[in-house]
Amino acid sequence: MAELPDPTATLTGDDLKIFEHMASARSHAEGRARLGEVYVRMFNNPGVAAKVGALGEHLRFHATLPDEVRELVILRYASRQGFGYEWSHHQRPAKLAGISQDVIDELTIGKLPESLPDASRAVLQAVDAVDTKQSIPDDVQQRIIAAHGEAGVVEVVALCGLYAIMGYMVTAFDIGVEAGLPTPPDFR
Repeated sequence: MAELPDPTATLTGDDLKIFEHMASARSHAEGRARLGEVYVRMFNNPGVAAKVGALGEHLRFHATLPDEVRELVILRYASRQGFGYEWSHHQRPAKLAGISQDVIDELTIGKLPESLPDASRAVLQAVDAVDTKQSIPDDVQQRIIAAHGEAGVVEVVALCGLYAIMGYMVTAFDIGVEAGLPTPPDFR
């Protein structure tokens, strides 16, 4: 197992301030005061943790896409990639954003929920294109742009990239889902 130690006891100065800021910024979304283990372990390289954390904070809390759309992207990408850690961490934010359990269940098994508005279905189709390393079809991109602008379509792809980083960190370093979070499905 390629585990990494928890470096938080050794953080000082700016690194500690960044760590505390990241935990505080995410606490309302996750309902926990502790920073997720993927970020904790990432602080074995504070510069990487700070940059990835800043991108995550921007995309989750200060970007163009509405909360519901952002969470649809994350859940779709996590399910398609089999990233159970991310799937678990985004159950609460998805529900807070108004996503029904039925839609979450459909995303989890790879369905494109019929109940979603056209623009949200287009976003999920864009995630599917990114996941299969394909160009986003023009009609799909135009539907996203009509709803969320060019900035929104860029955010869809950037969210996939961010959660790829997170998923690879979790996988490479055997980071488990923390106690108290939903148990992810077996995506195999």
